Amino acid sequence: MAKKKHNKINPIILTLICAVLLFAAYISLSTLALGLWGQTVMGTVDSYDSRLDDTNGGENRSRTVSKGYYFSVDGKEYRGYVMYRSDEAWPRLDAGETRSERISYFSFFPYISKPSMLTDFDKMGTAGFLYHLFAPMGCLFLFLLVTGRLKKKEKQQKRN
Repeated sequence: MAKKKHNKINPIILTLICAVLLFAAYISLSTLALGLWGQTVMGTVDSYDSRLDDTNGGENRSRTVSKGYYFSVDGKEYRGYVMYRSDEAWPRLDAGETRSERISYFSFFPYISKPSMLTDFDKMGTAGFLYHLFAPMGCLFLFLLVTGRLKKKEKQQKRN
């Protein structure tokens, strides 16, 4: 007798996959929304690191940059942290040293914020804009594929 094959994904793995897809969609949607509707304020970068990953990397792909920053809106201070790929290579910050940088944020929810250079469509370029535009749709497609919702629709259509 042949065993029936169960193609069920472990619930822990499925939860991790869904969390990663949700996070990727959030990053792209927040970047687009901040670029369209975000306000800007001058913030302060208080931690900075630039790690060389690939000396032969393409444009804006040779380093991983991480920044910690804070900014004030209506007398309240908000903190943020961001990591991205770039060719940017500032000197490291000494203890107590800071740099100024423009920060994009939502006036109704300032916890969603990024350095303005990451939300500027001109600096992002066409490829970056298209990536952030189509990434949420790709995440939705992968979510439907992983959860089996696409397969069930196909089976229902074959029955009819």
